[in-house]
Amino acid sequence: MKKLNLLLLCGILLVLVAGCVADGDKMTATDVLKQNKDADIIQYDGFIFSNVTSLKWFEDSKENDLFSKKYFLGNIKKQTTNSWLFSDLSASKLPEGTKVYAADDKGRGMLFVEYEGEELYYLQLLEG
Repeated sequence: MKKLNLLLLCGILLVLVAGCVADGDKMTATDVLKQNKDADIIQYDGFIFSNVTSLKWFEDSKENDLFSKKYFLGNIKKQTTNSWLFSDLSASKLPEGTKVYAADDKGRGMLFVEYEGEELYYLQLLEG
């Protein structure tokens, strides 16, 4: 059952990224949540980041120094699945007050979150 969920999530992410590249537009919360209302996403600096913590390809590489939290960016300000209410530091699953970190001071590529004693990883979705 876990493998099926993982495969489904990978497929959804692939469709989302492919659709965005085909459009030539920046990925938005509306794009993601329209495709998957249960998506676990964060918006930061106008970009959408998707939770990749449990994806097999990521688990194999997360020990890399590029995937280490070094800079505190802020706290989640709002939890919502309403894409029209999404703004920076909004999240679809994480509660208000959750701390968000990045490997660099710009918050590009990867965000890190400490939630319920676990470190979660959010990958920036590509734009076209």
